[in-house]
Amino acid sequence: MFNLDKVPFSRRGSYFSLSTHSGGELGHGLYLLTHYANSPQVFHLELVRGADVVTYSADASPSLLRLNADGGGWVEFVIEGIDSLRVRGQGVGLKLTMPKERWTTAYEMPGGAWAINMSRHYVQVALDTLAGTMSIDSGWERGKGFCWETSRFAATLEADASGGFEATIDSFLHTWVRAKRPGFDQIRQEVEAEYAAWGKNLPVVAKQCEAARDLAAYVNWSSLLAPAGYLTRETMFMSKFSMCNIYAWDNVFNAMAHASHQPDVAWDQLMVMSGQQDEWGKYPSSMNRNTLRESFANLQVHGWAMRRMWDENPGMFTPTRLAEAYDYLSRATNWMCSHRVWPGDVLPYCQHGFDAWDNSSLFDAGVPMISPEQPAYLVLQLEVLADIAEAIGRHAEAPLWRQRARQMQGALIEQLWKGDHFVGMLRPSGKIVECNSLITCMPIVLGQRLPADVAKALVERIREFVTPYGLATEKLDSPCYLDGGYWRGPIWAPTTMLVASGLRELGQHALADTLLRAFCQMCREHGFAENFHPVTGKGLYCPAYTWTSSVFMIFASELASRDAR
Repeated sequence: MFNLDKVPFSRRGSYFSLSTHSGGELGHGLYLLTHYANSPQVFHLELVRGADVVTYSADASPSLLRLNADGGGWVEFVIEGIDSLRVRGQGVGLKLTMPKERWTTAYEMPGGAWAINMSRHYVQVALDTLAGTMSIDSGWERGKGFCWETSRFAATLEADASGGFEATIDSFLHTWVRAKRPGFDQIRQEVEAEYAAWGKNLPVVAKQCEAARDLAAYVNWSSLLAPAGYLTRETMFMSKFSMCNIYAWDNVFNAMAHASHQPDVAWDQLMVMSGQQDEWGKYPSSMNRNTLRESFANLQVHGWAMRRMWDENPGMFTPTRLAEAYDYLSRATNWMCSHRVWPGDVLPYCQHGFDAWDNSSLFDAGVPMISPEQPAYLVLQLEVLADIAEAIGRHAEAPLWRQRARQMQGALIEQLWKGDHFVGMLRPSGKIVECNSLITCMPIVLGQRLPADVAKALVERIREFVTPYGLATEKLDSPCYLDGGYWRGPIWAPTTMLVASGLRELGQHALADTLLRAFCQMCREHGFAENFHPVTGKGLYCPAYTWTSSVFMIFASELASRDAR
């Protein structure tokens, strides 16, 4: 069903994944990752006959990964629960080699099992045999510091007299207990049933998009993690391949993709950061099970996303959920408008490109930078807060939110609109900053709220960023354009969706359709990468990124609906 070079093998809730990496410490090959903190590569996996490494072909489905050895024999994997991986083989052995890490210790446990304490990543991994034999090669020597550590570790699983082997790999914190295990085939059947349930009610798409939709659905399902540590809700990582965190604005696109399909999952994605807000209302910019990154502030597109979800599936927004969202978004908005606004200003500033578009050319001039993008999203969020206030009976607060929205939009137009385009502004100097980044077009998301002349000029400016594959994030003829330059050219899912939503509201359906069709075709050809080359359409950086798969499903469904009408 999918290629391990681009899409990991995992399971909903699991903290394990298997994928092929070319940049691993032990060279190109199949690696087992665990997603506690920093998502380290635990083992490099090779099929072996005696001392010889055997090549193989891989068949991957949601429930089973099978490696078919050249010359005969196979090894199969299923994922048991959230913290266990089962493996069995016939006619060939499996070698698991640990990439060397500091402060790592391998040790034998009673009964012949072995464990690796990966202390830098706050996790231990146990390896135990159910059938066959396990031989160990382990080294113990003084590390670079003052402690001894395991300098090398390799385990080889081989057949016994029956001709096969079976083993378990478990992740744990401090106590491992040899548990009674369900049968391998029973686990596979459980996963098949679980995935079949996930596949129900997927968005309807055109026939030519169905295979890509099904792959997108798998990418999202397999990227979910069970609640643990800082993850207080079921959480969809951006990827279990390389971008192994939840980032605070990426999550809302995953929420929107599942508003009708899996509303409980969608709600958890929308609210996933709410459990980690501090006393001022700020939430982390990223997190995983064991670590928080709190020093940056991502774009607050949550109100815009919630409005779309509310319109699509009003039933999921119960009074209890609306009250919860009101607390979350009001505190986050007030933090932004109090602690990221220069004295005397209305518009918020960014302390770094990481608050918005990482290396966008807008930030070449320095920081603090007032970007036209963040205020536009806050206008929509303030309006949504007014609507929620009305819905939950806090009627006196609604007009205050609306007044703040009008003030925010007025300041955006008055200070950053320069006749036919938006600009940035440095604080405290007030210096106007010009650039050729699409970031200056993002107020298009305001749609009909924009004055007619502003909307018309923005639409024409957006056309300058259109390539055969979609919207470049830097004009291709800009001196700041970089080939494969992250936010200096490549096409991204969220920016495409935000721009398209504003175009739709302005009645610019032909341009919006052009962007959606180009994006969907690009994903069908090149998968769900973090971003894409604006000239070739090829995927760049992380090859299985969930906001890309989510936006693809949203776009493909929207196009199918429009085509049907």
